[in-house]
Amino acid sequence: MRCRGFGFLLGLLLCVWSGAGCQSWKPVGAGDGWSLYALEGEQADLPGFEAAFDPAMSIVTEVLGPFRAPVRVHVVEPDAQPTIGGRDPLTVGISEVDGIGPARIRAWHTRTRGALGDTSGIYMSHPDVGTAAHELVHARFAEEYEALPLWLEEGIACLIGDGFLWEGRWVIDGLSCWPLRELKDQRIADAELTRLLTLRAADGSDSRENVLVHFLGWAIAFDLMREEGRIAARSWIERYQAGIALAEARQRLERTLSRECLREWLGRLEHEDPRVRAATAKGLWKLRSPEVLDALLRALEKEQEADAKAAMGINALACAGETQLTGNQQGRMWRVVWPKLRRLELEDPGEQEALSNLFRSFRFGSSRGAQTQLEGLRRFWAE
Repeated sequence: MRCRGFGFLLGLLLCVWSGAGCQSWKPVGAGDGWSLYALEGEQADLPGFEAAFDPAMSIVTEVLGPFRAPVRVHVVEPDAQPTIGGRDPLTVGISEVDGIGPARIRAWHTRTRGALGDTSGIYMSHPDVGTAAHELVHARFAEEYEALPLWLEEGIACLIGDGFLWEGRWVIDGLSCWPLRELKDQRIADAELTRLLTLRAADGSDSRENVLVHFLGWAIAFDLMREEGRIAARSWIERYQAGIALAEARQRLERTLSRECLREWLGRLEHEDPRVRAATAKGLWKLRSPEVLDALLRALEKEQEADAKAAMGINALACAGETQLTGNQQGRMWRVVWPKLRRLELEDPGEQEALSNLFRSFRFGSSRGAQTQLEGLRRFWAE
């Protein structure tokens, strides 16, 4: 969990994916508004993709309207290598990005056609609701718009793709913690910011620009969402389809990076709706902040809902592993987190087993065992 950018989705739009058009895809399943394809001879986790795409399709349709045609979803191997924007080939998995560090690429969307058949659609290695929602945003926009500013399209996709799965429904949060942390470190200069604001999907760009345009788009869209209280995608497209002024982009970026913005969002840990509390807690560990840990512990002391407790407790554990704790915080971890997690009962048997094993791993000092169990609890911490 110490890997920088762990779990982050890059919803990358392709100009070319080398080799895709030269292989035979076969239909292996379908859901409401989407169809699943795998290469000849390859297996696909149909139940897993159904569990990811059904709630993702529901939320994207709710925010952006119904799709005109079913979306093709292609299962790819973890080592598939798309070529992004005609420059840097990236590998599905973890790739090193210049000046940023490791970035995990889970999926991408393309609207192109291969030489031997239609390869338009989503390409994904492992099913995940947030990933599916992000890529479905691209698929929905591809039905209506020839080209949008890349920051705008990626920003909206990042907002919708950040959330929490609660009883089969995707609850949007919107605060994407890895971009927030990285943007504070990057401090993008005006010349680079101008370049990022003018990029469109068909433009050539390297891997660093692709990552940064995701970050920047998220930060601007997040400020717009805070300002309007909702994801007003149609309104934003009408306003910014021709571009955004540098001064406005800088102002919105700085507002998102401000300490006041984070404090306001941490207040949602005490929201009246437990779904909002759980969605807010998820991923906060990535900020590596004592202030975040204090907020999680305060909220956890009062929390009664099981999923929200799990999200707060697991993110507090992960945050403690990334932060230099004070003596007071160490004491509160033992008094608050462990009793809550020890008595917690989750509905999903697999998650319950992982939680019980996680507690035992920490109790007996096995960090390797804890890491393994956290994979079974990804719903609560992995952005």
